Amino acid sequence: MLDVIFSLVVFVIVLGLVIFIHELGHFIMAKRANILCHEFSLGMGPILWSKRVGETLYAIRAVPIGGYVMMSGEEVDDEFIKIGQEVRLVFNEQNVVEKIVLDVTDERYLNYEKVTIHRLDLSGKNGNDLFVNEHVVKRDAFYVMPKRELQISPYDRGFNGKTKSERFLAIFAGPFMNFVLALFIFIIMNMIIGSPITDSTVLGEINTDYPAEDRLFEGDEIISIEGEEVSNWEDISLALNENVNDRIITFIVNRPGEDNPVAVNITPIMTFYSVGFHTSKDTIDQLLIEVNEGTIAYKAGLRTGDEIKVIDGEDVFTWSKAVFLIERNANLNNPDDSVDNQQKVPIVFEVLRDGELIEVTILEPLSHDLLDSQGFGVVDSMIGISPEFKFNLIGSFRNGFVNMKESALMIFTTLDLLFNSYEVSVGELAGPVGIYSITSSALKGGFVTLLRWIGLLSVNLGVINLLPIPALDGGRLVFLGYEAITTKKPNKRIENLLHSGMLMLLMGFFIFITYNDILRLFNLK
Repeated sequence: MLDVIFSLVVFVIVLGLVIFIHELGHFIMAKRANILCHEFSLGMGPILWSKRVGETLYAIRAVPIGGYVMMSGEEVDDEFIKIGQEVRLVFNEQNVVEKIVLDVTDERYLNYEKVTIHRLDLSGKNGNDLFVNEHVVKRDAFYVMPKRELQISPYDRGFNGKTKSERFLAIFAGPFMNFVLALFIFIIMNMIIGSPITDSTVLGEINTDYPAEDRLFEGDEIISIEGEEVSNWEDISLALNENVNDRIITFIVNRPGEDNPVAVNITPIMTFYSVGFHTSKDTIDQLLIEVNEGTIAYKAGLRTGDEIKVIDGEDVFTWSKAVFLIERNANLNNPDDSVDNQQKVPIVFEVLRDGELIEVTILEPLSHDLLDSQGFGVVDSMIGISPEFKFNLIGSFRNGFVNMKESALMIFTTLDLLFNSYEVSVGELAGPVGIYSITSSALKGGFVTLLRWIGLLSVNLGVINLLPIPALDGGRLVFLGYEAITTKKPNKRIENLLHSGMLMLLMGFFIFITYNDILRLFNLK
């Protein structure tokens, strides 16, 4: 229970951080342009805490997803006041209106005279004074409503009264700050883990979840792999790739404290990402697999301890043959460039379980293209070794930019697959529940893993917000681009209608993916 609570707290902090940075970007550039910001809010729904500082209300709301900066004039303002309307006016000592009470029945202001509006100008678009009837209105006066007060926004304080460059910066600053946050996090992450020493064969940390544990040790210097001499990490990678299908790989290493080189035999774990299982590290001759709950292999019916005998009608006696058949299947999943003509090619396994031969069909194995877009291979052979790492300031900055670029490319590739591939659908996307689940898993992986996830999430928020979709920052930039090209401002009511309509669609989409998240969380999908 404590783990769940701790994960929830970290989730709220992580999501709050990336949203806060995003909205802070909008807020800073809006303030620099002297745009009136009514509210800076984190979260959605009812207000839990709020405090007005100057002209801005700072608030934390109940639902820890989303947030916003309410800029004056960014949307079509409601007509709070119009000719013929009855209001009450509150004057300061200089007989200037400082409050306009819209609800004349408000008990707090019954002592103030009720007036009917017959002339007014509260925009001052041409630099004129603001007025109601014959009374001058302060440029920072307030509308008084039953549950809130809203500062009046003259044209020069509104979003639409600013230059195109000022509006562009106010919009773009949100996603930009997400990229800045991601870069900062990736740099810190690389400072912590250091930069790999690739011109050496000395081993760094050994992954305890893989077969190298208790066989190879930090500080071991690899001399050869399967009889091939190695002098740097590139040589090691090439040697391992050449022997990817071997169930036993022999290493010769120089070990601190040992007078003579030591021979070490390791059985690598082979992970078949396309079908969702991996080999058992404790077996050599038998083709035994391990299956995690929730994977496509588990949902299809494969279980830990199953022994593979047949794949797609062909007898399988070696892992090399299994690799060949599964890789072939993964590459067949995209037989045509046309999305309409693409078909999933199932893969049929026959496995031995408790002395009985059982047939299991995986209807939707993942293709090579999909796996590659997420940085995975169809099949990977892993033993759990890594080079030594050392602190490198310049390298940390360089790798930080590389990490951010790779994260952005991964997101763009996923979006491309979403629209151009049969394999990725909107049902596979993650909402708040999915983000919580990933955050919880990242937390278990350690601080560096969590940093990597925060960076990826921040890049994700920045990229998604730049998509040319109404209601998102990218959609607002499209309208701004239209204005720049045509020299005419788009119809604000039409623009607002498009933003509002798309916002409703996005909220429906949000509910849909949250529903799918819940199903996945409880293994119901």
